[in-house]
Amino acid sequence: MLRPFNLFNQIIDDTNNAKVIYEYLDSVVHPPFDYSDLLRWQWAQAVSALDKLIHDLVRIGMIETFTQKRNRTSKFNTFLIDVNTYYQIMQSPSEATMIFEQKIISKNGFLAFQDPDKIGDALSYIWDETHKWQMIALKLGMEEKTVKIELKNIVIRRNQIVHEGDYSDSIFDRQDIYQEDVAYVLEFVKKLGCAIYDLVNMKPETGSIN
Repeated sequence: MLRPFNLFNQIIDDTNNAKVIYEYLDSVVHPPFDYSDLLRWQWAQAVSALDKLIHDLVRIGMIETFTQKRNRTSKFNTFLIDVNTYYQIMQSPSEATMIFEQKIISKNGFLAFQDPDKIGDALSYIWDETHKWQMIALKLGMEEKTVKIELKNIVIRRNQIVHEGDYSDSIFDRQDIYQEDVAYVLEFVKKLGCAIYDLVNMKPETGSIN
């Protein structure tokens, strides 16, 4: 799981580095030019990085479970494969892991793991913890309700940026976006991703890290 976690950190860091471009353009190339879309891109990219991390952790964790390197969870036991996939695995046992991985990708690939409830549900495939967000919040030193609200608000704004051009339905002006808010989003998402990685990467039978 280390590779997708490192990639997540790299995406967040690279996205954060774009602030240098914004600061230069904003200070040197003066209005009427507007460079706020660089900030909107950073906001959206931060959520995308978290989404990808959850997809990767769940996929790898399920493969580890399939190969008996990780304990099965209650939700993993409900993961359905079709008859064709079953026969492919039976006929090509040496390729069973690859076949199973492709099934995970085909079933989860179109899903978005951004909302707290959807993230928690996805993590249930690899993490048999009833109070997931309570554990995550504890890791962050925050209240569970606060963490969920923060993430939901970040995702709502991300959807407004991606799907509505950041325009409100009631007015024809774009919503303001501030550099300090974007910096907070990047920091929050990075800490959240780190907390989730640490918790799901913990071996329940030994208490050690993979």
